[in-house]
Amino acid sequence: MRNDLDTMRTVLEGLASRTSTSDGLASERRPVPFADAVPVETALQDGDLRPAHDLRDTLRRRRSTLQYGQEPVRTDVILSLLRDVLGRDRDDWGLDTAAGPLEAFVFAFRSEGAPAGVYRVTAEETARLAGLDALGPVEELGVQREFSTAAGIVALYANLDRADSWAGSHGYRVALVRASMATYDVHLRCQALGLVGTVFGGLIPSSVRHLVHADGVARHPLLATTYARPL
Repeated sequence: MRNDLDTMRTVLEGLASRTSTSDGLASERRPVPFADAVPVETALQDGDLRPAHDLRDTLRRRRSTLQYGQEPVRTDVILSLLRDVLGRDRDDWGLDTAAGPLEAFVFAFRSEGAPAGVYRVTAEETARLAGLDALGPVEELGVQREFSTAAGIVALYANLDRADSWAGSHGYRVALVRASMATYDVHLRCQALGLVGTVFGGLIPSSVRHLVHADGVARHPLLATTYARPL
């Protein structure tokens, strides 16, 4: 622990800056596309997304946990939740054009209703990128190995290049807020459905860089959450 807070104060003050540090060409650059992605259409029934708990009970019952049941989770439900959450982010913030849209990647380890593997979700589309075997050792995805014992992980990614070009360090701060809101939106919706999980910032980007084409600039992970059946 350090008693000198000058460095932290400098960082926090810097986040208020709206001066871009990039070359201003972010809008001309695009994250690497997924040429081999297979589009996924989710066909849910009327009751599939009906919460088991209302908002009050969800907030009262909500716990972060690293102990998970081993039953599979319906990946199509997770994908549908994410598509809705990212649509809300797009519509509520209205920043997709100026600061770049959020992307979500689902690493489904134990899946029901869809093959296990890696999925990409945006507000406009959902696609399967690879099978579970392409991930390698799943315990290497997170700083804590317990994350890999969940049924899956949802990770939110943002275009930091676009965010910085839009509003400098403040743009980065807004990207973090958007990713945080979207992650907790997914997390609480899962909790309302009777699932469990924990929000974390310890996803190891290099472990999945080859699958999600994350370069740390145009596509970078900001926050993640596990999801699973309760014990």
